Amino acid sequence: MPVPMLIALAYLVGLGIVYPFLPFQALALGASPLTVSLLLVTDTVVVLLLAPVWGRLSDRLGRRRVIFLAMATAPFANLLLAHADGLALLFLARACAGVSNAAIPVIQALVADRTSTQTRVWGMANVNAAYGLAFIIGPLLGRQLLGAGGDDYHGAALGAAGFAVLSILLTLLLGADAGRPPGQPLSAHLRVSSRRIVMAPLCFAPIALMAVLSFVYASMDSTLGLWSQRVLDWDARDVSLAFTLAGASAVFSLWVLIPKLCRRYGEGRVTAGASAAMGVGFLLFVLWPGDLAVALALMLLGAGIAMCLSCLQSLLSKATPDGVQGSAMGLNHAVLSFARILGPVWGGFALGSLGVGWPYLVGALLTFVALAVVIWIYRPEARAQPG
Repeated sequence: MPVPMLIALAYLVGLGIVYPFLPFQALALGASPLTVSLLLVTDTVVVLLLAPVWGRLSDRLGRRRVIFLAMATAPFANLLLAHADGLALLFLARACAGVSNAAIPVIQALVADRTSTQTRVWGMANVNAAYGLAFIIGPLLGRQLLGAGGDDYHGAALGAAGFAVLSILLTLLLGADAGRPPGQPLSAHLRVSSRRIVMAPLCFAPIALMAVLSFVYASMDSTLGLWSQRVLDWDARDVSLAFTLAGASAVFSLWVLIPKLCRRYGEGRVTAGASAAMGVGFLLFVLWPGDLAVALALMLLGAGIAMCLSCLQSLLSKATPDGVQGSAMGLNHAVLSFARILGPVWGGFALGSLGVGWPYLVGALLTFVALAVVIWIYRPEARAQPG
């Protein structure tokens, strides 16, 4: 297993431990439902602000230094969480977590530095697989760390801090990277505005597509609990099992399907197929709202979003000059963070005000629009590849 993936996995397992109990810890400290919602997006807002900064800094100073610096805040975030006796400390802990979470695009840039154009998509798939594995392993560990009463937040947060320390130690195993050595003049690429490079059509297109797909997936992800309770009479255990199924499908698609399909068809055509799978998954919520159909829908959505993001990240990386990989990945991560903030807002509004099926109907519509754009933009890849 590559070292960059191990770093991401160790860090994200800690997040997987924390996220399930965080709302309950906040409620125990007197938070309102609105305050809980604000707490859950605090780290995402910090990522939105910091990801471009970390990315560009890694182009100048090197990936390893920036990853180490960012990950160094993760243990403190979890220690604050372990000793939080008020909501102010909880918010501070989540803000610190956002500082370290913003290092994920730097890890993606490191993967881009160390892979060829032929293996780029597999490297991105490995990093994304870390998300799926972490949110299978983390909640299972958290269930044990929370104790028999399910409210040992101190012990669970300390367990997450241990994984954060492990992620820091793993950065020491990284060798020399592609960052600029001290004293070396900036390359011509770095003298060009990163926004000018990212706004080039073949860079802008994958970023926009990832934003749309992340938006619709986040709207589903955030409303599944309420939707399933109203339509299928599910409880929290059923929803947890559903997310585990989606995560397992994502890992399977990234480790088994991506290598075979991308080698044969290329990232563009695989993105088209994965987008179509997501569209079908959303339609199943609307047209066939039953237990088995929703289980199949979550498998399609979990695998689809994982494959789309990996392929589009690879296409973005290939279209970006080597000297600004960190800047491009950081800006992309910030855009995706914004989409993941808007998705739950739209999903909650649509579910509560328009009807239970609206988040999924709009999700299907936007996904099929994204599919049409993918076919239009990357169609030449299908004709060129056989030659």
